[in-house]
Amino acid sequence: MSANSMHTVLLIEDDPGDALLIKEMLEQQECQAQLITVQRLSEGIHILQQNACDVVLLDMNLPDSSGLPTMTRLLDAVPSTPIIVLTGLSDESFGVDAVKSGAQDYLVKGDLDGRILKRAMFYAVERKKLEIALKQTRDLFERQARIDYLTGIYNRLMFTELLEAELQRARRYGSDLSLIMFDLDHFKKVNDTYGHNMGDHVLKEVAQLTSDSIRAHDIFTRWGGEEFMVLIPKTDQNQAGILAEKLRRLFEAHDFGNGLQVTASFGVTQFRVGDHADTFTARSDKAMYLAKQKGRNRIESL
Repeated sequence: MSANSMHTVLLIEDDPGDALLIKEMLEQQECQAQLITVQRLSEGIHILQQNACDVVLLDMNLPDSSGLPTMTRLLDAVPSTPIIVLTGLSDESFGVDAVKSGAQDYLVKGDLDGRILKRAMFYAVERKKLEIALKQTRDLFERQARIDYLTGIYNRLMFTELLEAELQRARRYGSDLSLIMFDLDHFKKVNDTYGHNMGDHVLKEVAQLTSDSIRAHDIFTRWGGEEFMVLIPKTDQNQAGILAEKLRRLFEAHDFGNGLQVTASFGVTQFRVGDHADTFTARSDKAMYLAKQKGRNRIESL
């Protein structure tokens, strides 16, 4: 976007002389954008919340706000709009601080001319686009680092972090905390017989069935391969066993397509004094393998 192609520029400036000067500068540079001028920060925020603007020109000292909080209040209200701070010669340090806090640029009024203003607006818009794109990319990478790519539930890394937090809470408050580990029975045969696409479908279906059956604050993860964990705060072992049985029956009765039926073996355990993450998960793992040894499609508790 060039400065000439901008649609709306919002000027928040309480000095009529400075406002008129900026208006004339934009006209001299043949900027076709509509210039909206207000004198108070509150008025500017209201306009921005109602209408999209390409860029904001912001005086740092206004009747209802002064100094750096002027910029930070505006940024909190409309984080996606690029901001150029306008300062006096004696307030230039405020402009530097404003850029460090999120403004795209600052301009000293005494040094301002139309060409500088036009260029600053263009670069402010482009920098804001880049900032938003980088944040979206960073958020995506952070999500991918914590979410299992296939099932969309937590991966083992994220589960480990959340498990430690729940263990600390259980130790501090003496609250119940239970863990279910389950493994799909004969899953290799599913892949060998029906293909890996069907195997992936089964894993996603199991993840969805489980997610629909647990509480919002229960923590569900793909532990690895066809193994899953459900961490259940404020729940004792008997209650966890009831949930495990609900899931076992749900999987057993579910039609996964093409006549395919899949079962799972479950291990259930409860937090004990002295437990840490390794002992807690190892006990659920041991219970699950005991269920495997006893014939699969069953639940064992330790």
